[in-house]
Amino acid sequence: MAAPPGAPAPPVPREAIDYLRRKRVRTGWSHEDVWREEHAMAFTVAKMMNVDLLRDVQRSLIVAQQQGTTFEQWRKEMEQKMSASGWWGAKEVVDPKDGKKVIAQLGSSRRLRTIWAVNTGQAYQAGIWERGSKSSSHPFILYRLGPSKVHRAQHERWDGLMLPKEDPFWRAAFPRNGWGCKCTARFVSRAQAERYRREGLPGGGKPRETPPKLRRVDYTNSRTGEVRRGIDGIDPGFEYNPGEGREQQLRTAFRERDAIFAGTVEPNANSTDVGSKLDVPRDPKQMRSDLRHGAHEAVRAVRRVHGVAAGKLPTIPVEQVNDPTAYGRFRWWAATGATKDIVLSEVDPDWPALTAVHEIGHFLDHAGLSGSPTDLKDRETVKESTRTMQAVMQAIRQSPRHALLQGHSYLGSQRELWARAYAQYIAWRSGSSVLKAQLDKVLTHAEQGVRVKQWPYDEFVPIAEAIDKLLMSRRWASRKKKKPKP
Repeated sequence: MAAPPGAPAPPVPREAIDYLRRKRVRTGWSHEDVWREEHAMAFTVAKMMNVDLLRDVQRSLIVAQQQGTTFEQWRKEMEQKMSASGWWGAKEVVDPKDGKKVIAQLGSSRRLRTIWAVNTGQAYQAGIWERGSKSSSHPFILYRLGPSKVHRAQHERWDGLMLPKEDPFWRAAFPRNGWGCKCTARFVSRAQAERYRREGLPGGGKPRETPPKLRRVDYTNSRTGEVRRGIDGIDPGFEYNPGEGREQQLRTAFRERDAIFAGTVEPNANSTDVGSKLDVPRDPKQMRSDLRHGAHEAVRAVRRVHGVAAGKLPTIPVEQVNDPTAYGRFRWWAATGATKDIVLSEVDPDWPALTAVHEIGHFLDHAGLSGSPTDLKDRETVKESTRTMQAVMQAIRQSPRHALLQGHSYLGSQRELWARAYAQYIAWRSGSSVLKAQLDKVLTHAEQGVRVKQWPYDEFVPIAEAIDKLLMSRRWASRKKKKPKP
């Protein structure tokens, strides 16, 4: 986050910069035109109705955070840009709500300070949340007052509050909590929490561990007349967790890309139906209903996205077993290389459809997805014999998630990386709400060992685009032909 004027800025978390970068510019006459969680996905400056100028301001903040620029350096640059564009000082402007002309304060040093403080502060806290909420070694969050000369009474009562990160308090009151608020929150390990309980907090006092009751108050949006429930001590528009907003932001961005793909690509007309080669039992006695429904949903999703290149695939049964060592397995006869079956285990109640697609990924890998059928004398099955498959694996290896798997012989193996990427790809490209919900369960799981198995939404974009090209190069998918206009 930015340091006080004139001082060098400390390093900014990558997640904070990403938070700013992913916001879409949105014009608004008043800060009341963009409320609450909308701020996590929209970059706006009140009364800045020039989209190009708004984008310039957003870009300047991103560059400033990347380069460690001080507020004073940024302020001088923006004063020149805003003055040159005519957005400076008090000007007569038209309120789009009623068309009336009013004298309004546009650019000023004070407004630049507000733009800087609010955007960099919320971005920094969003980055803190993204990192800490996924850490299994830091189960608590500690609320601390910032360096403001005068503090809100409610914020003073929250100072030193240490609660589990799952506590509902953090959904509403994770800082920043208002205009000019400099409060912070940081994640705390179990060892730190025990030390604070025993020795007290830095600066004095013991941590407070009783969740406070948030008093609800009504706020009226003067622009629309809408009355919304707010929280005492939190300014209207700040009663949301910026980090959680970022998660929604990433989902939205990915789903928009997904919608574009789904509208332009379809299975190749000459492809073999993969689903016709999977023998899913119909008898409830042979497979539990949730596993059977998961397998059928997996088949439906694969059918929506692609078939396979013209040629023969072996028929493979899908079976249920009680296997506590894995959610699912793809098995083959090691001696002959012939496929045997896909197994779904009874121990997986949360994402059977995603698991089934994962195992289909292994099945297709063995059938020669990467250019030629697999030689099963080699335990590593994915063969990078084509440029498009090489591009897929390169995109996977370049993802930050892959770096977390270094040294893990199983999760980091090419065959597992491919199967997980394929499952995530089908979940998004098929538009299956069932698969997307199960993918979300994995990505938000409390255990890091589970979360690390799939890619965060922003990381997966280049991998998905590489798989697009792979399927088209294999003639498994093709571009939809535009319908002639009537």
